[in-house]
Amino acid sequence: MRCHPHRYLQPAYHSAFNDKDAAQLCGMAMLPLKTRVRGPAPQLDVASAEDDQIDEAIRLFRANVLFRNFEVLGAADRTLIYLTLLIHQYLKKVEKAPSKAEALRLLTPLATGPHLLPGEPAWPLGTLVPAPKSAVETESLRSFLKQLRETLAARLVDRIFNADGSPNKFWMMFSKRKFLNKEFP
Repeated sequence: MRCHPHRYLQPAYHSAFNDKDAAQLCGMAMLPLKTRVRGPAPQLDVASAEDDQIDEAIRLFRANVLFRNFEVLGAADRTLIYLTLLIHQYLKKVEKAPSKAEALRLLTPLATGPHLLPGEPAWPLGTLVPAPKSAVETESLRSFLKQLRETLAARLVDRIFNADGSPNKFWMMFSKRKFLNKEFP
């Protein structure tokens, strides 16, 4: 059994997609998504049983949000970090929402509105995700991140509310935790 180089640090859960070949934007993997939202990421069948990056981020969120360190092992990890911070932002936004419909109403403008990009002064991930190198890459990244935000908002609401429409307290309690001690403004 191989020892982890930093035994005193408990390793976070990394993306299973790090070993897949994918197009990259600013070091982030652009893998196929189960979505009907238009964007540069290829689309998987929405009914597919195969997990995509959004499913993975939602599944790993409650474990990863407890970590203050995260070693990036590949491009899919950068996308996972972005999605984890986004889930936290969404949870904070809907923590007082009494119903699934109200939560979706609160998240829609947040998901479709303007958002920070790498290289902007308030970007919370600093140099972890490098700034775009051209105007074309900037527009592709803007479109990709919007596609991720809209897809995540729709799927997360289904996960964080119970079948009866009430908030799931085991999800809402994580709105107080910051991943990597960072958050979107």
